[in-house]
Amino acid sequence: MKYVIEGNIIRTEAPLDFKAILTCGQTFRFIKTQNGYDVFSGAYRASVGGDRIVTDAPNYFVKYFDLDTDYDEIMASLNSFDELKEYIKIGKGIRILRQDLFEVIISFIISANNNIPRIKGIIERICAFCGSDMGDYYAFPTPEQLVKVDKEQFRMLGAGFRDNYLSKSARILYETDFLRKLSESDTEDAERLLLSLPGVGPKVADCILLFGLRKWDCFPVDTWIFKQCASETLDTPSKVRNHYLNRYGALAGLAQQYIFYGAREK
Repeated sequence: MKYVIEGNIIRTEAPLDFKAILTCGQTFRFIKTQNGYDVFSGAYRASVGGDRIVTDAPNYFVKYFDLDTDYDEIMASLNSFDELKEYIKIGKGIRILRQDLFEVIISFIISANNNIPRIKGIIERICAFCGSDMGDYYAFPTPEQLVKVDKEQFRMLGAGFRDNYLSKSARILYETDFLRKLSESDTEDAERLLLSLPGVGPKVADCILLFGLRKWDCFPVDTWIFKQCASETLDTPSKVRNHYLNRYGALAGLAQQYIFYGAREK
């Protein structure tokens, strides 16, 4: 996508579909506004809508919204699958965000067996509790900040049974070189590492692979995707995952996003 940076404004050649990008399950830190959305990532914020991204960190959000990737070429490849054509038409503005890996891991541990409003609320309370005060919002906590939150405090913030998972995983991510190893691993090894983290099961691992590590050769299966893709023979989440991973290969993750968003919009 072509774009220009004019001070604190990024202008794109064509409007981005921010609704599709932000509501297809890959991120939780955004607020609907009168003219679009306010989006938060790490310590940064942007106001987005139409063909404009307004932010004090334009270079960060060029990367965050993946503006240098040619999605037309990707969509052309996936359009060879007849069952995806309608979904792609509905969700053609989707882009896979380039998010901070630590933030993605913590956010998706919180997402396990949870609903989006509650996930968003827990994350915002954690940010306000230990993240840096940016004036009129709070940054997502760094590993150093989050490791100081204990199990009881996570529970107080509404994490529920995830309190122990968050406490233990935050310590692993802060005290070891887990994040570096993860970033340097291929998909198979990264999945194995992720499944060793407290609170990370197969679906959460796939989400982290896709949204935090940009491993598109995965196919997260949540309740909604299973409902859309299950059949008499594909009658378990693992069967659905393996079938569509084999079918879409290196672009399976993006195909999953088109199905997820397109089916919901239909």
